[in-house]
Amino acid sequence: MDNNVLISIKTYQDIDGDNDEPIELQTQGRFGVINDKYYIIYDESEMTGFADTTTTIKVWEDNVTVTRKGKFNMKICYENGKQNLCLYPTPYGEIGASIKTFGVDFNFKDAEGSLRVDYTIDADNENYCKNSLNVRIQPL
Repeated sequence: MDNNVLISIKTYQDIDGDNDEPIELQTQGRFGVINDKYYIIYDESEMTGFADTTTTIKVWEDNVTVTRKGKFNMKICYENGKQNLCLYPTPYGEIGASIKTFGVDFNFKDAEGSLRVDYTIDADNENYCKNSLNVRIQPL
């Protein structure tokens, strides 16, 4: 599958009521639908800290999975109203994290649309923070 979309990603974090500046990424990637599930696939870069890694975002019903494969491997599951555990890779080793999802909203039509996931992260029972992952795609 060739690159067919421009992907814009903004992640917002709120730690202790301090709304940090969003983390933003814009890149070309691929979008498709397989078995009623939406797939957004792109290659990471040095800028994100995950160079030589491919990220796949899979979206369906009240679920989103973010899978990274390559130099860094991980899988995070967001399931609306549920709490899931994951291991998050860092340069210093993996950190155990609890992800509680309290909102999944998406709207895709053809190769255009948006996704929003609202969740909290509790890493090793510390650093509780609210997050919002916002992904927008549009045709190239």
